[in-house]
Amino acid sequence: MIDQLRTMAIFQTVAELGSFRQAAKKLSLSPSVISHHISKLEEDLGTPLLYRSTRRMSLTDAGVALLAASQRMTAAAIDGLSAVQRRASHPTGTLTIAASTPFSHSPYVETFARFAQSYPDVHLSIQLEDRAIPLEGSNIDVAIRGRAGDLDDSSYKARKLGNVKFSVFAAPSYVQGRPTPQSMNDLAEWDWIQSLPVPWSAFATLADGTDPDRVPKTVVTCCNFTMARKFVDEGLGFMIETNPLVADDFRSGRLVHVLPHVKLRPIDVYAIYPTNSPQDGLAHLFIDFMMDQIWATEYGFGLR
Repeated sequence: MIDQLRTMAIFQTVAELGSFRQAAKKLSLSPSVISHHISKLEEDLGTPLLYRSTRRMSLTDAGVALLAASQRMTAAAIDGLSAVQRRASHPTGTLTIAASTPFSHSPYVETFARFAQSYPDVHLSIQLEDRAIPLEGSNIDVAIRGRAGDLDDSSYKARKLGNVKFSVFAAPSYVQGRPTPQSMNDLAEWDWIQSLPVPWSAFATLADGTDPDRVPKTVVTCCNFTMARKFVDEGLGFMIETNPLVADDFRSGRLVHVLPHVKLRPIDVYAIYPTNSPQDGLAHLFIDFMMDQIWATEYGFGLR
């Protein structure tokens, strides 16, 4: 089919210029190559397309019909290429993003808002889910995740956006009157509100790499940041989440930074996207945009 389309384009050039020699010059081919393509096309179609003489060339009825079809094909191709070029210079279309529910809060959500302001003709479709959404067979263009396990499928790639730090926190009303914990093990005496589908051992080993001796009581598991944070604000227990989500609360006194001297090891954050995403497409545009945000430097996320 590709060879036939190329031959049709050669035939169209010959028919429009009325000369093998002029068509050869325009296409940077030899007249004999042009003649070969026309003869092969006529052979494949089983009918002559051109009347040739020493002085002039004219189209047969079949040639007239094929020329009209070829011109429609060329016009459609030009329109398609122009649309892609316009999109590259003026992005349009739908971008589907998958992320966890904390991305509906500051400072993450502002990234989506600024992207929408910068590219008003791009329709954002944002799916927030704390359990990993299977990417294979989905319409997701970019998934933002704290791991690259989805790359078990070679049809996806990952770009490291940077790393993100975690903090342990609780409401002042919960902390008041309790002994100050000195290690992750000390939190075994506290009540844990679990908002991420991550076991306690995974968080505890972020401190020093060792497995915990004791595990806190899990009072709530909800896999949703907004709901979990409400339990924290009501003084029902402590929670662990990314530092950017609570940094302002620490400064204002709305939350207490528990174990501030214990440095939890940051985890890498990735943007996962299909391998065939075009370099000038919306997925790469969004990822580049995230990397350039001011808050990325302020909160230690998205550093290059």
